[in-house]
Amino acid sequence: MSDEYKFWRDALAGKPVTITEAEPQPGYYKLRNKAGTWLPVAIWRKDGELVARVGNEARDPADVWTWCAKTPVSKDDAKAAFETGRWPGDAPDVGHNSEDVALADLIRDYAERALAWLQKSGVKDTQTKDMAANYRAKLLELKKQADAEREAEKRPHLEASRAVDAKFKPLVEEADSAANQLRDALTRYMREEEARLEAERRAKWEQERAAAEAARREVEAQRAKQMAENPIAALTEPEPDLPLMPAEPEPVKVQAGGQRGRKTGLRTVTRYVVNDHAAALAFFANSEDVKELIQKLAERASKAGVTVPGVETVVEKVAA
Repeated sequence: MSDEYKFWRDALAGKPVTITEAEPQPGYYKLRNKAGTWLPVAIWRKDGELVARVGNEARDPADVWTWCAKTPVSKDDAKAAFETGRWPGDAPDVGHNSEDVALADLIRDYAERALAWLQKSGVKDTQTKDMAANYRAKLLELKKQADAEREAEKRPHLEASRAVDAKFKPLVEEADSAANQLRDALTRYMREEEARLEAERRAKWEQERAAAEAARREVEAQRAKQMAENPIAALTEPEPDLPLMPAEPEPVKVQAGGQRGRKTGLRTVTRYVVNDHAAALAFFANSEDVKELIQKLAERASKAGVTVPGVETVVEKVAA
């Protein structure tokens, strides 16, 4: 007696099989309906004729064969799906009243349930592997829903913000450009004026200091002459006052405007210009910010087909 279930057994074991469209084979399979749900399929012989069941519905084997032939399942899994409507390894449903629950609470609750299951069970066999994948699929579905709602809620505000930007940005840029041109002209003139006034101030101060030093020398010379000619009088008379040396004046401050708004003055600005990039890069080589930037640049260049020294290509498989 031939084994009518040989095709199904071989397919389930991963052995190569030949699928013939007009020849449904007895066994247990699954097919996806229009809603994307996997339904259990059983094909068997009854009273000499092949019959099929899909979920709770009797079907013609020829109508479902090509849709399920490539997805054999174990008898136990199919039995569980027929009896309970759920496959072993299915993650729990989100909930019958999920439409009445805020999406944030729904995601938070489902994520907590998924992680609690993962911590308790872990991924250790086919059933838990499927359950982990199904939990993840549901979470990604909820994430997509949340992202869609976020975009929908944000869109009117974003469009309104862009409209406001489009209205005022040209005005802001025009005013800023004109103000910057005036600033640059003011800076050039005020620097020159400050240098001129500073030079005049210093020249006047030097002149006053030279005159004071000359006057001091004249007093000291007269004192020395008196000491030589009449030392008694020189020692008994009060010391002559020496002319005071002029104090160095405050630096010049050049200002403009003030009649309509604040005054404009020269402000000291400190800038740091990198003139040796290699030395600066070596100094910051171990900085996390630099490492992060180098990683991004390396990824971008490598994806563009550029070979970057010191960059290794790592190919690995992850659950998608």
